[in-house]
Amino acid sequence: MSPRLKISSYVIERLSKIDTHQSTGCLYGLMYDGTLLVVGLSLELFEHENNSYNQLLLNLPAEIELCGALKLGETLSIESNIKEILQDVDITDNPLVIILNEKKDMKAHFLVHDKFEETQYDVFSAEDLWKQFLHVRLNTILPLSCEATITGVKNIMQNKRKKIASGQVSFHIDGTSVYLFGVASDVGLTGTSTDATVGELVDSMSPEQPTKKKKHITSSVEIVPVNLVLKTTKDILSDKLVKTAVKMMTTQRKPAYCISMPLRVDTLAMIHRNTKLLDLYTVLVEAACRSLRLLECVLIEQLGQEGIGDGAGLRLPETYHYLPQEIGHFITRIVPKGIPDESMDRERRLLHDQLALPLDRPFFRRGNAYPYNSGGKLVNPHEAVTMPPTNNEINVALVRGRYTYHHYMQDNFNDDGWGCAYRSMQTIFSWFRYQGYTTVEIPTHRDIQQCLVNIGDKPSSFLGSKQWIGSTEVMFCLETLLGVQSRIIFANSGTELQSYAPELVHHFQKHGSPIMIGGGVLAHTILGIEYNSATNETRYLILDPHYTGGEDLTTVVNKGWCGWKNSEFWNKTAHYNLCLPLTKPAI
Repeated sequence: MSPRLKISSYVIERLSKIDTHQSTGCLYGLMYDGTLLVVGLSLELFEHENNSYNQLLLNLPAEIELCGALKLGETLSIESNIKEILQDVDITDNPLVIILNEKKDMKAHFLVHDKFEETQYDVFSAEDLWKQFLHVRLNTILPLSCEATITGVKNIMQNKRKKIASGQVSFHIDGTSVYLFGVASDVGLTGTSTDATVGELVDSMSPEQPTKKKKHITSSVEIVPVNLVLKTTKDILSDKLVKTAVKMMTTQRKPAYCISMPLRVDTLAMIHRNTKLLDLYTVLVEAACRSLRLLECVLIEQLGQEGIGDGAGLRLPETYHYLPQEIGHFITRIVPKGIPDESMDRERRLLHDQLALPLDRPFFRRGNAYPYNSGGKLVNPHEAVTMPPTNNEINVALVRGRYTYHHYMQDNFNDDGWGCAYRSMQTIFSWFRYQGYTTVEIPTHRDIQQCLVNIGDKPSSFLGSKQWIGSTEVMFCLETLLGVQSRIIFANSGTELQSYAPELVHHFQKHGSPIMIGGGVLAHTILGIEYNSATNETRYLILDPHYTGGEDLTTVVNKGWCGWKNSEFWNKTAHYNLCLPLTKPAI
């Protein structure tokens, strides 16, 4: 009997934009409660052998597996490449084939007893995805010591995978007394009931008041931290070794060179909240093995390069997890430490092509990595705001990607009454960092003032003062510190501002960056716009830097510090200047 079928709304949206001239693709999903949930897709780039779906699976969270094929065309003809994909499906006995024609009409078929049967499917909303699923993050260090050869690395990494898969390791869920054990132990679970689910454990770790309805957003994905613990105290995870393994080194011995480095295993698994904790052990083993395979690939690729064959110049692998809004699931990349993003354009372009992502903006630079640590600041508070519906007459255009909310009194710095434009600029700066356009640190108020003094816009007495800045100063700083060009719009009144609504819609659709607006003695950040072309009615999604409270999302949203404002929000007699930061095509 074939499973029930659900398809993530992220997949549906991507299929609506895909180039149907491509021939074949792959589908990725996970099983829960007798249901196959399709969460991802890729296009097969057969001219790039190393970029196949088998390799891509290593970049996906554990539990997400190959579940079928995507056929772009009118008929259900099965070419050899589709047969190859379907033969590799292990997650279900009934591989899935989705047919997508040029009109973007979509049909789903399960392969049942060597025959294709068309099946109905439900669309799984983004809200439900983040509500019902969470992620487990395994983060540990395994010291590596082996000969500086490709064979040496392959052998040692295979041994590590065998050891983890042997059942001799255990896992500890951080912040709890819960331990998970393998077959080498008499018990499978300690610290909680054997019937407990992952969701129940998470809820007990951070209890929510039942009267509060939680909104699930991508900037606050639930992630459960886990550590790996080895059975014996004299093993490779002893405290002494971990504490001393802070540098990578190569030592010469005859007849070969050796590699010695701390190997950080940082990996994810995507788990339904109803998953039993007892079942989590095998999932974590698979996650660890995927990470070790990726680490092996990075090390072997370096050893194959000229001049690194003896281990000299070998760089520590660094792991980054990405959650592009367009795809709705994590992608993990491991890259050698210290290699600039600019030198890895080719690898990123292949990944863009395979995932059918645009080629005009970065998704997989270091700055794009998921913000596990935002310095305590709120990330994308607007995602918790109710969004208006769209139709043929109403355009809604929003900021694209991530940013952090900067406002008065943060970082133990009192700028109440004068620092609103500085804070708005910091929010814009954070956006350019999170989109991967820059690695420059977010400037402090003094950094901003120093920049304006250095370029001659302000006298030296400005440094350390409490003087305001406006949109033109923000433009100067963005250009000087980031090389970012901006467009300035001048509006003679709050009433006139409404006439620029179509241009703001265009800005968010093309560039997606936050807009700084200054008028009178106030500055705000515009994160989006709702424009009715029939009535000219306009609403603005405002992020208010004048907030002086703590980093409480509920307060920020419910009190209107981040929310929709109509045209009456603007002073009808004040002049307004808007700074619209522009982006350039990049990968």
